[in-house]
Amino acid sequence: MGEEMWHKRPLSISERPKKLLYLLSGVALGVTAAYFLEPRQAARRRAVARDKTMSALRRSIGQSGKAVRHIRNRLGGMIHAVGNLVASAGSVSDRRLESRVRSVIGRTIPHPQHIDVAIHDGKVCLRGNLKPHETGLVIQAIEQIPGVRSIDNQVLDLSAAPH
Repeated sequence: MGEEMWHKRPLSISERPKKLLYLLSGVALGVTAAYFLEPRQAARRRAVARDKTMSALRRSIGQSGKAVRHIRNRLGGMIHAVGNLVASAGSVSDRRLESRVRSVIGRTIPHPQHIDVAIHDGKVCLRGNLKPHETGLVIQAIEQIPGVRSIDNQVLDLSAAPH
């Protein structure tokens, strides 16, 4: 009976990592305690640790605030886009459609004053003189505008016009 007490069974392979983990955890805990409780430098070390922890906390709060604002702005944009889809399903006034068409033309070609725009019931009539590639760009851009039902292209090819 006394002999059994002194002879332990060998550790199994699954128990060895646990024992090693417990040993390393104890050593790490002891080193940390000695580091922060040592009489000469402990107060300074605790203050540095506290300051670094607070700095990291403030940075993470700032980053989370940015993320919240980003998500809020994205949701607002999505809501606005859905509202535009719903609004575009209805009719757009010719005056509003004309301002949209003129705006798109102004962003598409360098000389928008060479184009006259007339709109009636969502049908866009274009007159003027443009280069062929500019005409294609303008028509492509106008087709994307909500409320445009059709385009009557009466633009003359500037390269074919007599000098």
